[in-house]
Amino acid sequence: MKLEFNKLNKEISIKDEVANHTWLIIILMAVNVFNMAFQLSYISFEKNELLFIGLAILALVSIFVIFFFFTKRSWKSIYKLEEIEGLEVKKIYGKERIFLKLLNGKRRSFPILRNLEEIENLKKTLTNMGIKLV
Repeated sequence: MKLEFNKLNKEISIKDEVANHTWLIIILMAVNVFNMAFQLSYISFEKNELLFIGLAILALVSIFVIFFFFTKRSWKSIYKLEEIEGLEVKKIYGKERIFLKLLNGKRRSFPILRNLEEIENLKKTLTNMGIKLV
């Protein structure tokens, strides 16, 4: 991950693979929805109730994941400081995770960080850029 700050435009540039990973998940979930729709159109509910219900649940979960990524996550690479509300730190499964909380309600994650030292360095860097902790 590479982080750059443009003082002239007051922009943060984040270069990592989050956009590629996000689009991969969205495309796979869309393929899953189309596959489930195709499968459900050819399965008889009377003969295979359990299979039908399982496939319908998988399709609904895939649709939910797609909506979640479009409404709650951000994967842009350039953010203006005016768009950023602050830096959010959460403990998930006993491990600290850092998110940029944006003013539009979305969050930008940093999933590449491996250890506590990298997390602390990122927190210091972002707070030095003028982003406050939320």
